[in-house]
Amino acid sequence: MAAPFKEFEVAQRAHGALAARPLGVIQVPVTEIVGSVGRARYFPRGLRPGRGLTPSRVRRLVAALNHGEALPPVLLYRLGHEYYIVDGHHRVAAAQLAGQQDVDAEVVAFLPEGGSPEDVVARERILFEQQTGITTIVLHEMGQYPKLLRWIEDFQRQRGRSVKGAARDWYAKVYLPAVDQVKERRLLRYFPGRSVGDVFVYLGDHKWIMSKAAGRDIGMRAAVDSFARYLATSRGPQGFARWLSTLRRRRAPG
Repeated sequence: MAAPFKEFEVAQRAHGALAARPLGVIQVPVTEIVGSVGRARYFPRGLRPGRGLTPSRVRRLVAALNHGEALPPVLLYRLGHEYYIVDGHHRVAAAQLAGQQDVDAEVVAFLPEGGSPEDVVARERILFEQQTGITTIVLHEMGQYPKLLRWIEDFQRQRGRSVKGAARDWYAKVYLPAVDQVKERRLLRYFPGRSVGDVFVYLGDHKWIMSKAAGRDIGMRAAVDSFARYLATSRGPQGFARWLSTLRRRRAPG
């Protein structure tokens, strides 16, 4: 059974999220849409046609999507890594039924004011998105978004472009190809509860350490091969984390 939809106002009160930041129109994974603004009570079994949705309208929208028609963007609020529907419940339901992975959405992100790790990460994500224009990377640990930003700034210095221009190139030429390799090698299975973005950061740390040890840039494919071999022979992510921490201390620049 699908999980009941969450109510945005309940989550907002829990996190003290008051300040809003518009992100513009972006693509949002359907699986990250978990609730509604003011209408969650209509969806105790998830976003299904019924009391909160008109079945005939959903069917018409599904037919339109199956014929290749583009629907107007929905309006979503984001809190943390989760999205809540303000306007467009029927369009999101149709996208789910049509098997779409993403929907176009105008997104407003709310900044949680709490001090929990999740709230800190949410604020770091918004700052990262504002500086880079990249809105699709999901990370779960404090300090990882600032680390990605430093990597992008290193990439930028090599090319002499604006941060957002360099970020677009980095995303297309570095991040996406590496993520494809992570998915191809099924490395995410070693890190339950983590995203492909998290694994990319671990891979980046691994590549940096291995390159330092070799005295040269070993390249991403060699880093993925080495990373995959270690994960296959270590005692899961905990063993990898201990090994990575040891190497960081041993090879940290003085």
